[in-house]
Amino acid sequence: MSSTRLSDAQIAAEALRRLAWDVAVPAHAVRVSVTRGRLTLSGELQREQQRTAMLEDVTRLFGVGSVADRTVVKVG
Repeated sequence: MSSTRLSDAQIAAEALRRLAWDVAVPAHAVRVSVTRGRLTLSGELQREQQRTAMLEDVTRLFGVGSVADRTVVKVG
């Protein structure tokens, strides 16, 4: 019996790939870590729309149990 569960490294790689393809999310602005299927996002964004796009990119990834958004939107 084989498991279809993705490893944390596979989930992180897919999250980074999706973020890299989204022109609304600045390149290298978001850091991704995954522990037991829990995805944590951190970094600094320029606009709230970037946060929305980022979350849409990763929230429904296969294998993700939860998403912790620790990004900060820079004001000013």
